[in-house]
Amino acid sequence: MANVMETENVPSSSASPEIKLKEVNLYGGTFRAKIPESMKDVSEMRQVPNHQEFYADLQSGLSTIVEMNEHQKQVKDEAAAAFFFENLAKDNDAKAATISKQGSADIPSFKEYFTAYAIGDHLVKERIDNKGPQLRVRVHMAVIRLKKVTTDLLMILSYPVKNEISEKESTKLESTFMAMMKSFEIRSWAVFKGSG
Repeated sequence: MANVMETENVPSSSASPEIKLKEVNLYGGTFRAKIPESMKDVSEMRQVPNHQEFYADLQSGLSTIVEMNEHQKQVKDEAAAAFFFENLAKDNDAKAATISKQGSADIPSFKEYFTAYAIGDHLVKERIDNKGPQLRVRVHMAVIRLKKVTTDLLMILSYPVKNEISEKESTKLESTFMAMMKSFEIRSWAVFKGSG
């Protein structure tokens, strides 16, 4: 279970309120990262798969998932961000997935590993029964390839967009995501079978 450690502000447009971040421990202290302060640990409300840490703001729908996956050795590093972005879209039965921005991720704690990010939209059904309007979800995803321990690590920040997202709101979300990536660090390799 994650523990709240501290909070800080993320600079944003003067027209939008700042998104405050809090520091949490993930996977029993294996990792540490900063996430939006408004998010709650979903595992305290329902069951979450063991390979995931899931936090969400139940009011806005803003959510963060950190996920450990088996390393996909058939996927080249330069294609990894797009691969996992599209794979997430398939898992969510998205009708379409578009990447608007991608590149190398700035994660100081993982400089010796390949890191990348992708930002874009998934078009999904708003209701589980697939009835009703489609919903656009803005997805920010970071990929960290820990090949030594055969793991592909994902950090995902997503936000449901019911109307058009403004440039200021989009910039604020991206700024928040970049701050989250920079804060992400590993504290222990004990959770892995191999050695870092």
